[in-house]
Amino acid sequence: MRTLFQLSASAMAFGLFLTTNGIGQVVQDRPAGERPRTETGNTAVLVDTDQDGEALHRVSEILSGEARGPGDEGRIAAISDMIMDGEGRPHYILLSRGGVAGVGGDKIAVPVQAAKPTRDGDGNWILSLPMTGDQLDQAPTLEDGKLTPLKDQNWVQANRQFFQVDADGDETGSGDDSFFFRASALKDAQVRGSAGDDSIANVDDVILNAECMATHAILGYGGVAGIGKNQVPAPFSALNLTVESDDDRYRLIVSTNMTKEQLQSETAPKLDGEYLRMLDPTFMEQVDAYFAADRPAATGTTVRP
Repeated sequence: MRTLFQLSASAMAFGLFLTTNGIGQVVQDRPAGERPRTETGNTAVLVDTDQDGEALHRVSEILSGEARGPGDEGRIAAISDMIMDGEGRPHYILLSRGGVAGVGGDKIAVPVQAAKPTRDGDGNWILSLPMTGDQLDQAPTLEDGKLTPLKDQNWVQANRQFFQVDADGDETGSGDDSFFFRASALKDAQVRGSAGDDSIANVDDVILNAECMATHAILGYGGVAGIGKNQVPAPFSALNLTVESDDDRYRLIVSTNMTKEQLQSETAPKLDGEYLRMLDPTFMEQVDAYFAADRPAATGTTVRP
């Protein structure tokens, strides 16, 4: 059986492809000018900071981080994902403990009220927890990584009690919590234009603020094997989300009120490979103004899956 929904969420700026395991309807300060290095695979890359040491928070980098215990405990788990709601607000940092290279092992959802990722002295993203690995093993887990328990008040309450977090609003937290999704599913999502184009760009990355709230999606197009690609930062509020289900599989696709010609216009604000441009208020004013211009209205009804 195949059903189709369409969502317009002011802060859901991306699409994702999920199985039932992935759907839930359920800095530190640095010397001025220093640009720390972090490892991506076998390649050292520069962390984006301005001359005052302010850093951009990029989902792709946070998901390569790790959780550490107190003192000499060191690494106790890998950061495998972030669980966000329909407004782009984070609810949990998903940890993987055990398994091989992030595959298998226990999946543990740490409420963001208990800890948020920060950078260590080497520019790596870490989640500092006041417990050892053995103590973390006692936390409630998500069986097979499914997000369904996040809508179960008994599970949520037990999880909050373990991490000593008071309930914020209702048991699932504040914000648009009728729909949870994994941040890892944002990358490479296709973006459809208002003219019905199958794809006018891909989501290359998502930018978060200091509270890990999603603020912008980086839309990339063109180039070959990532070389020569154009990147346009888009505010969350400028994007919509289509939700399509086919039996037990879900596919979420980004859409925008812009046409392919508008998004890929020479006048569109581009990063030119420099994420640091997003720390320039003047550039970001251009971004907001470009996406705030009158565009064709999106069609379809708003429905929660």
